[in-house]
Amino acid sequence: MGMNKAEALKASRPPLSIIEDIYRWAEAGFDAIPPEQYDLFKWYGLFHRKQTPGYFMLRMRISNGLLSTRQLRTLAGISRDFGRGVGDFTTRQNIQLRWIEIENVPELFQRLHTVGLTSQQTGMDNYRNVTGCPVAGLSQDELLDGQQQAVATALSLLGPEFQNLPRKFNIAISGCRHDCAHARTNDIGLIPATRTIGKYTEIGFNVVVGGALGGTSPYLAEPLDVFVRPEEATPLCRAILTVFRDNGNRDKRHQGRLKWLLWEWGIERFREEVMKVYGAELPRAGQSALYPADEHSLASDHIGVYPQKQLGLNYVGMLVPVGRFTAEQLFELADLADRYGNGEVRLTNDQNVIIPNVPDEKIEALLAEPLLQTWSPFPSGIMRGLVTCTGKDYCYFALNDTKGIALAIAQALEKRFPDTDKVVRINVSGCVHACGRHRAGELGLQAQRVRLPNGEIVDGFDVFVGGSPHDGGQLGELTQKRITVEETIEALAAEIAVRYYPTAVVQE
Repeated sequence: MGMNKAEALKASRPPLSIIEDIYRWAEAGFDAIPPEQYDLFKWYGLFHRKQTPGYFMLRMRISNGLLSTRQLRTLAGISRDFGRGVGDFTTRQNIQLRWIEIENVPELFQRLHTVGLTSQQTGMDNYRNVTGCPVAGLSQDELLDGQQQAVATALSLLGPEFQNLPRKFNIAISGCRHDCAHARTNDIGLIPATRTIGKYTEIGFNVVVGGALGGTSPYLAEPLDVFVRPEEATPLCRAILTVFRDNGNRDKRHQGRLKWLLWEWGIERFREEVMKVYGAELPRAGQSALYPADEHSLASDHIGVYPQKQLGLNYVGMLVPVGRFTAEQLFELADLADRYGNGEVRLTNDQNVIIPNVPDEKIEALLAEPLLQTWSPFPSGIMRGLVTCTGKDYCYFALNDTKGIALAIAQALEKRFPDTDKVVRINVSGCVHACGRHRAGELGLQAQRVRLPNGEIVDGFDVFVGGSPHDGGQLGELTQKRITVEETIEALAAEIAVRYYPTAVVQE
């Protein structure tokens, strides 16, 4: 069997070496770039899309979703000056900017480096943004603060050592008892746990491996049966990644994710190989410290106003409808974080934002600010649970405008179900790659094209029901296939009514 296209491209040169050519092509112009080199740009977070010929999408690396207002203003300025002032928050606590021209990349990189940011190794066959609890170090519901482990792990993996993985690789490290980082949807998930040694109790992490939601074989991560102390988290992640790098399937792209290696070897053999690379035998898993899964908990997504563990301070989580923002909104967010907080902003795994460290006496004034009338801390339960992928505006694979259509569906549903105390998790993906995590949503939609009886082709969806990424959860089951947007609204309304409003009338 011949080498597949992606492996041949990586074999042709060390992928990170493309940086020298990026600067050369920035001077020569876009037409000087050989099209076969486009994919290598992803090693520096630059994605050329067929929908926007001549332009790149920029994907950042923002470990654990932690940003200073100086960094946020830098990203807002890049969006304003080079990206038509539009971008998205992602489901990996990250930011993606649009409409980047190659001629502006050197200055863009310089601005990022000046404030300690990078976009390196955020696409293609690399480890992606390392996620965690967005209120790590603040939350009264955490067993331990995992942000140091998330940031340290991300930094330790940068560079040539892991520039050539069989496929992409997702890592989540969180000490939050709400599992807000959705550990089981990741290739590696570290969740809070305790372990007893004689009369003493250690705190640390249990480990799950092999989660991946995209493709036709989605899978929630399974226990590795390992407990790690906080100091051991980064070395263990490196060991797992090493085993995957050296043994993952490189012949068949669709079988390149870690889950396929687990299915081939079995979990015990995989664990043995990881322990060899790690260099020591780690103890078996401890007692999970996660709260019992509750899809409808108002605290689990960190939207709203919550007292921190620091006396007199609060964090304020704001819903960003379908995760889309303008540069002006980023500037405004930075101003608010400086005026009411301590110059820090947190990004969530559900495409939303948080201003931490707001004193009690400033809460009322913050809630009255214009931005919070658009990005509400108190949205309807329908809007609160809505997560979407990018959609066909910018993604070649998406079958419809997921953001626009999902927003219209949510607005129609919240007219019928306006309550703010009943959170409905609706996840929307534009294709089988599942960037909107539709199989892990309580209600999941996957975009389809639907042929009407008269032959017309219109937007529509497959509907999945009952998914949950948490402990004891499962993938959503397909209940309706290829139905129109109007039919989708009625199908979701019926499900919501059965679950929360058994006496409600679902028809308008």
